[in-house]
Amino acid sequence: MSDHVTLVTQRRPLRLAREDANTTVIAAGTDVVASTTTQPANATGRIVVPGVLNYLCVCPLMATGTTTPSVRVIGWSRLSTGLWVPRFLAKVGLTLNSTAVGSFFGASLLAPHTLSLTKGDAKLLGEEVSNDSNGWFIVDTVGSELVEIILEAASGTPACNAIISEV
Repeated sequence: MSDHVTLVTQRRPLRLAREDANTTVIAAGTDVVASTTTQPANATGRIVVPGVLNYLCVCPLMATGTTTPSVRVIGWSRLSTGLWVPRFLAKVGLTLNSTAVGSFFGASLLAPHTLSLTKGDAKLLGEEVSNDSNGWFIVDTVGSELVEIILEAASGTPACNAIISEV
């Protein structure tokens, strides 16, 4: 009988958070989110993904013209009573690159050039050496059945999406 345990880190391949269409950013909101009996779903400015593994790596994408962009991440868990309970995970402010990562569903989307942790807990990743380096952040999603990525801006309704990978 062996007395050791082997740990393996799994990583899911990169993918778009919303694979069927882009959404549009919403006005910056409050960090408080209420419990609900309805399962969180994709909506304007909101992309919901399964919280399968322990961490979610996120590269938010937004179109030119997004002013004061930010991203909030909320973890959701369902009680046995059917109530979905939110858990605020992080809020990250960003500035956008001037060069698009690519065209997604007919919109040229820009990745972050700089990231700043506004609230919560996230590991920020980015070089900030040129205007073409793409910023990412990693957020701990342990215990979340669903993870909601909320893409916000001070004004306008430009197209947005995110590239994600679960770790």
